[in-house]
Amino acid sequence: MKNTDDIVKFIAGCVDIGQKEKILSEINQDPESEKVYNKVKVAWAFWASTNKMPEYKIENSYKKFQSRINLHPVPFLLKINTFIKYAAVLVLFFGVLSLMFYIKNQLTNEAELKYTSVVAKYKQLSQVILPDSSIVWLNSGTTLTYNNNYSINNRDLSIKGEAYFEVKKNKKVPLVVNCNELKVKVLGTKFNVCAYPDNDDISVVLESGKVELLDSKNRSFNCELRPGEMAQYNPVLKSIEVKKANVNDYTVWKDGVLVFKDTPMEEVFKRLERKFNVDIVVENPAIYDPAFNATFKNENLVEVLDYIQYSCHVRYKILKDNTDKIKIKLY
Repeated sequence: MKNTDDIVKFIAGCVDIGQKEKILSEINQDPESEKVYNKVKVAWAFWASTNKMPEYKIENSYKKFQSRINLHPVPFLLKINTFIKYAAVLVLFFGVLSLMFYIKNQLTNEAELKYTSVVAKYKQLSQVILPDSSIVWLNSGTTLTYNNNYSINNRDLSIKGEAYFEVKKNKKVPLVVNCNELKVKVLGTKFNVCAYPDNDDISVVLESGKVELLDSKNRSFNCELRPGEMAQYNPVLKSIEVKKANVNDYTVWKDGVLVFKDTPMEEVFKRLERKFNVDIVVENPAIYDPAFNATFKNENLVEVLDYIQYSCHVRYKILKDNTDKIKIKLY
């Protein structure tokens, strides 16, 4: 990013023409510098507006002063002019220093953000209404984090887990969901994001509107989704796959419904662990082989395990440890 001091001097008119073109070119090529440049322009206008003496009074005072010094000999006039010249330089210098201090103070305060986190523990579903009136449903084991400037000058969120969003439209300030390096940028829409730390992929399913997928470390990466599409992003391989999807299958979890369609058993067990707050231990690796198909609405843990036992030909045993957390052994 372009040095803040150079940007302040540029706006204050303290650089020559050649430097102006160079600095302006560098600002236009760097989004961060452009952001600082816009802030400095606003600050400069505010700082200049705090001058209590109107410009016409300054001009009249200067003319009166100039008429007085014309009565004195030339040497004195030269001294006065020299003094005025250096005084003007000092005023501009200290003014620019004041502006630099003000800008840096503003940028520092902006950097010192405070964050709010909302956690949906295992065995829980949570609904959050954000400051901009957007609504978010959090699946079990999910953490949502946003800063104290949310809906003021940004709508930045971070997600660890799974969440369904109904975003309030704001063309000036898009909502951005951060899932590690993957960013989901939206204006107003409904979509689902699944980004649990123990999952290999991050999935985004779009119900309505439009979302844009970006990579924070790769500016050339860009992918747009249409309603009814799902994107699966692999953060290790930096690869993405977009395909058609039945949106309802990926969003009904917020109503307490579990849907499995050709789901690998490893993924099935992860979702059951989060929903029922249990630990599942698989003693026979062959249990992972088949894909699983089922829909559970109001079934309890035992009823779900009984169905898995009969449909997948496995046996289970419910154990308890000293932490009072249920452990399920599959064999």
